[in-house]
Amino acid sequence: MEKVAVLTGHAQSTSSSSSRAAREKMSRRKNLAGLCAATVVCILLLYASQRYTSNSYGTEYFRPRERPANQRILNSHKYGSRSYGGFAGGAGATYDTYPPMTTAHNSTITIEDVLSYQRTLIAAECSDSFYGERKFPEGLTLETGGKPTRSIIITTWRSGSTFLGDILNALPGNYYHYEPLLDFDIVQIRGPPNDSVALHNLRHLLHCDYTDMENYLEFGRTHNYLFNHNTRLWQQCVRFSQFCYEPRFLGPFCRLFPRQSMKVVRLRAALVTPLLEDER
Repeated sequence: MEKVAVLTGHAQSTSSSSSRAAREKMSRRKNLAGLCAATVVCILLLYASQRYTSNSYGTEYFRPRERPANQRILNSHKYGSRSYGGFAGGAGATYDTYPPMTTAHNSTITIEDVLSYQRTLIAAECSDSFYGERKFPEGLTLETGGKPTRSIIITTWRSGSTFLGDILNALPGNYYHYEPLLDFDIVQIRGPPNDSVALHNLRHLLHCDYTDMENYLEFGRTHNYLFNHNTRLWQQCVRFSQFCYEPRFLGPFCRLFPRQSMKVVRLRAALVTPLLEDER
């Protein structure tokens, strides 16, 4: 009888252990199934968010934002009224923004008309600066054989460089090369083979040379933010779109300005040394 009782107790203990193990195994299976289901749901949501939004690369966080053509940004020469003497409205005429052009229809306007108009704007814009009263800063423009003041920001993403670039662009007579390596997409150029092409592009832009820049200009045609941060250029692009992406217009237009600024986040600072050592 004692043996039977011991065996019965042992059997009950074994049965209890087996039942507990089975429950634990079942619980693990349920947890695994739940984890798999949650993973599948997350993948589907991620796919849907990329499929039905503009963020097709998953890198929109680093991409510049499109801005409406008429949006006012930090740009001092566009605020308040200013007197533009000797142009379109007579001496001392006051306008809230820029003075109108004398030509009635865009179809009859030539590149030289736009350049002449911009010279007047620059002269008026610089009249309140240290350049002197109503004097065009001839000694500081490439057009007159001078050397403009050039400011280059070399940094990385999300560093506040867009704000700093807009501050520099608020200076009178500034021409802004905004993110000139945008056509390289979301990359950090660290060496060959892209470094030589990148430096070629930067050097050409700082010399207002838009030849051999087909990829850059083609990118700009479909991505307005390449040019619309350059507010002085973009205003003319909105009005005279037939000239906007033409090297024969962009080069002479750029050479009118006594200041140039550039913001670059796609190039390591060490690679810019040859550009900074270039006395030109």
